[in-house]
Amino acid sequence: MGMFLSLTGSGLAMGMIYAMLSVGLLLLIRAVGVTNYAQGDLLALGAYTAFFLMDRLDLSGLPMILLMILLFACFGAIFMFTCYYPLRKTKWKQSIMVCTIGAGMVIQEICMIVCGSMVKPMDPIIPGTLTIGTFVLQYQYIVVFLLSILVMVGVYLLFDKVYAGRAMQAAAQNSYAANLIGIPAILTTLGTYIIVMMISGFAGYLVAPIFLVRTTLNTLQSKAFASMVLGGFGSVPGAVLGGLLIGLIEAYSTYFTTVYKDVFVFGVLLLTLLIRPQGIFGEIQLKEKA
Repeated sequence: MGMFLSLTGSGLAMGMIYAMLSVGLLLLIRAVGVTNYAQGDLLALGAYTAFFLMDRLDLSGLPMILLMILLFACFGAIFMFTCYYPLRKTKWKQSIMVCTIGAGMVIQEICMIVCGSMVKPMDPIIPGTLTIGTFVLQYQYIVVFLLSILVMVGVYLLFDKVYAGRAMQAAAQNSYAANLIGIPAILTTLGTYIIVMMISGFAGYLVAPIFLVRTTLNTLQSKAFASMVLGGFGSVPGAVLGGLLIGLIEAYSTYFTTVYKDVFVFGVLLLTLLIRPQGIFGEIQLKEKA
């Protein structure tokens, strides 16, 4: 029983990481109508940024968090003006997706140039392990789960309760109409990219103490795609639920194997799509940007 609870705790924590990445993917799909294939690299960039601030600049606590947020905002703006803005009027939307693939490679190389190519450990936010009988769980997993929930609640409040978030949604649905009523679509798109970078970067900061600081953190992106499809492509609640399910499936699969966990994850995904191709929450038709 203790092992089951431990796997559940770690699975829920990782599921929230996948959910954060999935929500970031959906935000960009709604804003610009294309898929960001550098989402995992943005997560790795967040991990490297946190490592650089902690190890090279010897920062910690609130000053590090504030500087990290500022850097994430700058990275999001740079990513937008290099991958989307020059190609925003192209008729071949796939060119933006191809550009994100190239951007991901550039991010990897920059991270290795600045911080080196070796895998680097990073101290957990709260060190130690919670042990209750046979139940054992690192405090970092608990921190990941709780802070991820706060981030997701913040994103929900932004887009559902705050005028700026509603303006961003309006511009994403119809940029031409938004411009007519005084909502600058380019600024709302920039805001979306900044928010996506903040979500992905913060996810990288949370997960780095568990998986170490390395460019291969970008492989977590595949689980984010699986979460989005499993929950229902286009559905934000579906992306969150799909992320949690993927995290639990991955964790429980260690009962049988620690090497072929992805076989269980994507096997369940394929089985689900055979039974319910639209995903759990059903598919939401995304309108093409004007």
